Order: sequence, then C-alpha cells, then structure tokens
Amino acid sequence: MKLITLPFAGGNKYSLSFLKRKVFDMQVINLEYPGRGARNSESFLEDIDAVVNDIFIKIINEIGEEPYIIYGHSLGALVGYLVCQKIEESGVRQPLKLVVSGRKAPSIERDKTLSHLPDQLFWEEVIKIGGIPNELHDHHELINFYRPILRADFKIFESYNYVKKKKLNLPIDVFYGTEEEISENEVKEWENESTEEVVVKSLKGNHFFIYNHEDFFVNYFNSLAKNLVYN
Repeated sequence: MKLITLPFAGGNKYSLSFLKRKVFDMQVINLEYPGRGARNSESFLEDIDAVVNDIFIKIINEIGEEPYIIYGHSLGALVGYLVCQKIEESGVRQPLKLVVSGRKAPSIERDKTLSHLPDQLFWEEVIKIGGIPNELHDHHELINFYRPILRADFKIFESYNYVKKKKLNLPIDVFYGTEEEISENEVKEWENESTEEVVVKSLKGNHFFIYNHEDFFVNYFNSLAKNLVYN
C-alpha cells in the first residue's frame, strides 16, 4: 500500500519525512508543490486549480496498481480533498481513504487573508500561526528565502472558493489541534463531504500539533495499512 502525503503552506517533501522514516507498512511518497525542494527550478503556482492539476498528475504517475491513501496537512488537506474530487470525476482508481489534518471543512469560509499584506506584517501573521522556529523569527536571510514561498502558498489557499459538488465516495479521517483557530463545529462539517464514514479526532496542540504526536500518527498509519488490506 502507498501513502501519498501533501505538505502544508511553506512545506516541501521533507516536511512530513518522519512518516517516511517510521511508517514501515506502507510505501510513503512525499510530494511537493512547484517552486520548492527538488522542484525549486519550477515557477510558483498561485492558483488552487493549477496546483490540483499538478498534484493529480503526480499522483496518477505514482499509484501504479497498488492501493493507496492520500494524507494532507493544512493546505495539503485542501489540495488532497480537491484532488480526490478530480480523481472521482476522472474515473481514476480512487484512494482507500482521505486523511486530513489542521484544516476546517472546505465549506467554511476563511475569516481573513494574508497574502496581500506588506512583508513585515505578513511575516508577523505567519509567526502567530506557529511552525516557525524561534531562531528564524529575526533571521533576515532565511526570512527573505521563505517569505516568497509562504506568500505563494497563501495565495493558493486564498484563491479557493467552495463549490458544492457531488460528495466523495470514500471514508475521511480528520484530525485537528485543540489550540489552533478551528472549532469542533467547523471540523465536523467535513461529515458533509462524503457518503462514507467521516471520523473526527482532536489532539492537543497548535496548528502544527502533528509534530507533538509523531508516534501517534506513525502507529495510526501502520495500523491503517493492515486494517485496510485485510478488510
């Protein structure tokens, strides 16, 4: 079985590398968006549809004949959801499950936008979200490197407008942090996005709670691989 991961804003294929190091019951494939990591020679994409088309092609090239799962955190959760829509619409073999974390349901409107802000204010808002190590807060060379990547990814996120479509025909597992700016009701709206079971679970932590619960997610994906294979 294959686990295909999609990173958060500002992330790359190494952002979820702990899964590749420790999930032994699946082949973990960490994808990344154009303009970063191994794809840094490519131009940034700033439109959600372009990103979905790009990742859709990458996934089709990766899945082969094996069963697979798609997992995305934050921006990756939204991209994963939209890719699953495209997979069903295209008649391509769909994943056994979609796993998302750090993302309110796609039908919930965003309460603020950041990509248009001046550089300093934009960086201050990014720091509030979390995930930026303290030693990078005032490291101007690194800020100048990461800020364009983050701004491009926020433009991707902010270009999305919810369109009600046919529900997905696959189960969804949803995880969110108890200390991030997401309410339980906003997360439970994921239940309206699938005809199959949608399981919602909270874990202690902020938007990047996944790094406080690495062992949990490793055990979760290893167990998921065994349960889905035998069922």
